Amino acid sequence: MKTLSFIIPSYNSAQYLDKCIGSFLDPKIIDRLDIIIVNDGSTDETPQVAQKYVDRFPHSIRLINQVNKGHGGAVNTGIENATGLYFKVVDSDDWVNPAAYQEILKALEEL
Repeated sequence: MKTLSFIIPSYNSAQYLDKCIGSFLDPKIIDRLDIIIVNDGSTDETPQVAQKYVDRFPHSIRLINQVNKGHGGAVNTGIENATGLYFKVVDSDDWVNPAAYQEILKALEEL
């Protein structure tokens, strides 16, 4: 079981996904993460951008394509498919500070 699932609801987010997903790719900890990108009916290149990360990190990154259900629907889909002990939503136009989430991951694993 993964420690932490990150759910990334994405709608027409192709221009932001590289920065968002790239912020999770620390090789020291990616194996402990479950990153779920929920493509919520995008009409741009969002699924193609996401798929290149799934292809590189199939053990940690997944893509779920669905018809548009809105932000809440995408979050719910991510939660339903999460395998981590804990989960966090990160919007596709945002990113994480790798040092900060490493500290959070460490704290969660010590609980």
